[in-house]
Amino acid sequence: MATIKRRNLFDVEPEKGKNTFSDILEKVGSSVVRDTIMLLQSDETESGQINVGFTTVYPLCSTRGHEHAPMEEVYFITSGKGIMEIDGEKLEAESGDVVYIPFGKFHRTENPYHLPLSYVWVTIKKEGSA
Repeated sequence: MATIKRRNLFDVEPEKGKNTFSDILEKVGSSVVRDTIMLLQSDETESGQINVGFTTVYPLCSTRGHEHAPMEEVYFITSGKGIMEIDGEKLEAESGDVVYIPFGKFHRTENPYHLPLSYVWVTIKKEGSA
């Protein structure tokens, strides 16, 4: 008789070998690997203050991190989970979470897991900033 088993995708190691993501990542030699798709640029909006994008941070990778003083930002995590660093504080974020980043705070996203982390982000410029 077979025993019941439960596994979560975030807890299982992917296979290793040629042409796997871990092999490609090793060849690239950097763990800063992400893609961003711009969905809406500020010059396409009536206010000229809003940008919207979609970012995927690949497994075992991160963003470089940045700050933008004239903008506040909101992330909506659409899939996966990871770690957000905001102004030196780290917090876990996962699918369904909304993360607010205040004006000018350094922020960075890490994905220490084996599945992609994706999120929609919105930046809004401070009133009166160029």
